[in-house]
Amino acid sequence: MASNFESSIVKGSDLFFDLLCFICQENDRNTEADFYCAKCSKFYCCKCVDHHNNLFKKHSTLGKDKINTWPDVKATVDLQEQCQEHKGEKLTAFCEDHEQLLCHFCHIYRHR
Repeated sequence: MASNFESSIVKGSDLFFDLLCFICQENDRNTEADFYCAKCSKFYCCKCVDHHNNLFKKHSTLGKDKINTWPDVKATVDLQEQCQEHKGEKLTAFCEDHEQLLCHFCHIYRHR
């Protein structure tokens, strides 16, 4: 049986990544993206890129060695770090009860 530390790592609750795998994110997993497909405009981890490549044989994926050809990573990261309710506010906290990232205002007014 895995320890609490190991199970939280497996679930990804304690890790934050700049870019997340699209498929993993859709399945409520927190996995870092290692590849980008320009035709799909999506990011994939090492495991999910294999599924993508089997389904879309004519698509070519770009690894981190070609990260300079990926879309503007800073703009993507900035959008991921912004609160959806309070536009322009950065996500700065995590509510364990609701498993949700929060900005300063959400933290003060809704998640004490």
